[in-house]
Amino acid sequence: MEVDIAIIGSGPAGLTAGIYALRKNLKIRVLEKRMAGGNTADSVLVENYPGFKAIKGIELAQKMQEHFEALGGIPEEGIEVREAKKEGNEFALKLSDGNALKARAIIIATGTTHKKLRAENAEKLEGKGIHYCATCDGPLYRDRVVAVIGGGNSGVTNALFLADICKKVFLLEYNDRLRADPVYFEELKQKGVEVITSAEVFALEGEEKVTGLKYRERKTGQEKELELDAVFVYVGLKPNSEIASQLGCKTSEHGYITTDSWMRTSVEGVFAAGDITGNFAQTVVACGQGAVASESAYQYLNNPRAAKS
Repeated sequence: MEVDIAIIGSGPAGLTAGIYALRKNLKIRVLEKRMAGGNTADSVLVENYPGFKAIKGIELAQKMQEHFEALGGIPEEGIEVREAKKEGNEFALKLSDGNALKARAIIIATGTTHKKLRAENAEKLEGKGIHYCATCDGPLYRDRVVAVIGGGNSGVTNALFLADICKKVFLLEYNDRLRADPVYFEELKQKGVEVITSAEVFALEGEEKVTGLKYRERKTGQEKELELDAVFVYVGLKPNSEIASQLGCKTSEHGYITTDSWMRTSVEGVFAAGDITGNFAQTVVACGQGAVASESAYQYLNNPRAAKS
C-alpha cells in the first residue's frame, strides 16, 4: 500500500497534520502505537488552549479526534512503526501488524513519554503502585495516601486532581521551589496538598506494592520517610525519537528532532511536529506545528524543489 503521507503519532500534532492533509485530499495513514490523543489525553485539565477556559485533556483530545474522523480519517491505534527507511524518493515502513507501507513523505509526531523514577526499588515496584497518569489511576486510591513526585505544571495539576480523591497528597520537588505556574499555588494550599521542596527521593519501600518512600532534604542531608499507598511520577519527559534515528534525522543532544521553521528535518521528505521537536511542550504549540508540517509536506509533494527554499 502507498500513501502520500505517513503520519506517525496521533496526539494533537499528528491529528492536526491529518486534518490539514485530508482537507487537501491527500492520501494518508495515521499510525499510533498506543491510543490517540497523546499526552494531552492524560492531562487532568487544560486551561490555556484558546477557546476553552478549562477543558479536560481527554475531552479536548476526543474533540480533535472527532474532527479528524469527520473528514474521513482513522487514527490506527495499536499499530507501531517498527522500521522506517528511505528508498529513493519514497519511504518504506514495516508495521507491527506485519504489513508494509510505502509513503512519499513522513510526518513524525511521536511525542514524548514520562521518564522513570531513579530510586532504589523503583524498577522492582514498577506497575505495583508507581503511576504516570493520575486521571487514569488516581481513582484506585480513593481515601488513601499518595505522593506526586515533580513540581512542574504536570505534577502540580495532577496533585490537585488527586487531592479531590485521596485522603492525603504529598507533592515532592527536587528543586528549592516549585516549577509550576504560580496560578496554582493558592489552590494547593486550599486543597491541603503538602508541598515538600528540596527533596531528593532516593528509595521506594514495599515488597509486592509501594508502601512508602524515602527522601533526603538536600539542604541538610537529613533522610525522612513517608508512608503511603502509591506514587505518581512527573520528573520529566524523553523523546520518542527511534524512527527519527532510523531515518537519519538530525537530533539535539537530548534526542529531540531538529527542524527548521517549516518543520522540515535534515532528511528530505521527513517533517516533525509536536513535543518530539523539543519546543515549548504545549497542546496549542503541537497543533500549530502539525498544521505547518502538513502544509510543508504538501508543498514538498507538489514541488520538491520549491519546498526546499
